[in-house]
Formats: sequence, structure tokens, C-alpha cells
Amino acid sequence: MANRPYLSLIDGVRGIAALSVLFYHYVHFFMSGPDRLKMPGYQEVLPAREVLWPAYEWGYFAVQVFWLISGFVFAHVYYGHRVGTRSFVVNRIARLYPLHLLTLLVVTGLQFIALYRLGYTPIYGKFDWQHFVAQLFMASDWIRTGLSFNGPIWSVSVEIAVYAIFWLTRGLARRFGAVFTIAMALGFGFADYKWGASSGVLSCGSYFFAGCSLSILREGYAKNGRILALLATVFALGGVASTIGGGDAGWRIFGITGIFGALFLLLAEWQNSAPAWLDRACEWLGENTYGVYLWHFPIQLTMMLVLMPAIRTQDIARNGWFLALFFCLTVVIARLSYVWFERPMRDFLRERLAGSRHRPANPPKGGDKQVPGS
Repeated sequence: MANRPYLSLIDGVRGIAALSVLFYHYVHFFMSGPDRLKMPGYQEVLPAREVLWPAYEWGYFAVQVFWLISGFVFAHVYYGHRVGTRSFVVNRIARLYPLHLLTLLVVTGLQFIALYRLGYTPIYGKFDWQHFVAQLFMASDWIRTGLSFNGPIWSVSVEIAVYAIFWLTRGLARRFGAVFTIAMALGFGFADYKWGASSGVLSCGSYFFAGCSLSILREGYAKNGRILALLATVFALGGVASTIGGGDAGWRIFGITGIFGALFLLLAEWQNSAPAWLDRACEWLGENTYGVYLWHFPIQLTMMLVLMPAIRTQDIARNGWFLALFFCLTVVIARLSYVWFERPMRDFLRERLAGSRHRPANPPKGGDKQVPGS
């Protein structure tokens, strides 16, 4: 399979979304006690709240943006192009599993230290073998039982299940196009409305196949800029109307898909005209996304264990310098992780798992990793 053009600008949006998760999860420093409850009035003492309040309050929705991007990129890379099942599976394992396993083991060790020093595991409970095994197989939120260990991996775990559905139904998508993927998005959305409390897979599937639909529509009208502009306008206006009219529910139902979908359509068309510096900056952000997402909680837990019980994290976390330290540590470690661990392990596993007769096609960087975040 020939490589598809890399959508670096959309990858940059994913990187920014991952960074927003850092601010959203900054609240962990205000819920580090044994009851794991948020400190009353913590919103008023968050550093730089007057500037960062959108990320503090809305960073959770980075997860849905991740899923939407995943569907858009996967459809862009795989629909209508020949690639074997072995190649697809090897690429997913090689990109996702090494860092997941490493951070799972790091968090497990840190939680044992927390149990010894504090008598409890901060932020996430469920510190038992059942949840460890579910985490080990990246199945922690297929059935909702509560966050555990490296909690943010939940959104990646449900995406794994959706990857399988995406791959098994690709023939139908090729045959029926956007009609099929839109039906899948609506079907998952209805199922999420009815049974979403039991599984995160349903919500993920709705956004993922919505992203697939956007990608199919975009490629179907790639040579007609006016129609694409009209589609982007319709999606944006629909997203705004849904959010204004439906509030939080409207934002979830079509606000995210409409507003970010319009953005992705425009960025995909602008991709070839983007200045080199912006292309490289977005690529850099995209490369660090998975590391930022999976390392930020182990870093938080380490900082808590360094300070506690002598210093209460809810006191020191009010300072801007502490937020800056957490942010910088996460970004630096995520970058080192990508360069010295994730990328080498990805290439090593592709080489070892593929073999000479079944060497996986190297997907564009944008198809290399889809995440999420809460």
C-alpha cells in the first residue's frame, strides 16, 4: 500500500487536545487525599484560571476529539487501499502497546509505594489483580468498572475495540461509502444513549465512525472546493446550533462533530499549502501526543509521593510555578519517550512481528497513533 499524504495539521490539533488534558487533570492535585474527593472551592485557586479556564473545564472533551480524528485518519489511510490484516494488527500493537505496558508497570510500582507510605492509592482505586489483567490486555473500559492504575488509558482501550469493528466492516464501507459509516455513527450513538453507562466502546464508536464519514465525504469531493466549503459551513453551523440549542447534550450529540469536523475538512484541504514551519510544528505536537497522554498521570503520582505526606499537594498546586513544572516535565518526558522508546520499539516490533513475507506497510505518521484523554 502506498503511503497516503500525512495530515500534519490535524495531528497538531490532536497534540493541542492532549495538552488540554494536562490542565483538565490538574485537579488531581486537589483530590490526593484518601477519600479521592475534590477539595471544595478548588476552581477558585487553580493557577491562571482566568486564562486557562476552557482547558480546566472542557479538557475532558479532548477524548471525543481524539476519537473523531482517529476515524478521519483511519478512513484516509485504509479505506480503498490494499493492506493486509497482519499489517494492520502489527502496526497497532507496535505503536500502542509498548508505552502502555511501560506506564502500567511504572504506575503499579508507584501505587505500591503509595500503599506503603500513605496507606492508599491516590486518585484511582481498584488496585487489584482483576483490574490489572484488564489493563494488561488494554480492555479496561470495554465494560465500565471504574478507573484504575494509569486511568487515562481507558479511552485508548475502547478505541482498540472500535479498531476491530472498523477493520471487520471495511468491505461494507468500501461498498456503501458514507451511507454505511453515517449509519454506524448513528447506531453507536443510539446505543450509547441507551447503554453507554455500561461501556465506553459505544461513545467511541459514534465519534470514530463520524470521523470516517467526514473523511469519505472530503475525499469524494476533493476536486470540488466549493462543495467542500459548503460542507464545512453546514457542519460548523450545525455544530453551533446544536450546542446553543441543546447545551451540554447538544455539544455531545453534534456540537463536537460539527465544529471540529468543519475544522478538519478545512485543515485537510489546506495541508499542501501550509508553511513548512507550521507543518513541522504540528508534526512535533502529533508525535508527542501519546506520550503526553500516558505519562502525565505517572508524573503526577510521582510528584505527589515526593511531597506527601509532609506537604499537601492541594496547597502547593495553587502556585503557577508548580503548574509550569508539571506541564514542562510532562512535555519533556513525552518527547524523550517518543524519541528513545516509542519510535525504536515501534520499528523493532514491526520488524520482528511482520517477517520478510508480511512486512507491514508503514502508515503515514498521522495513521500511527490515535488517542484520547481522560
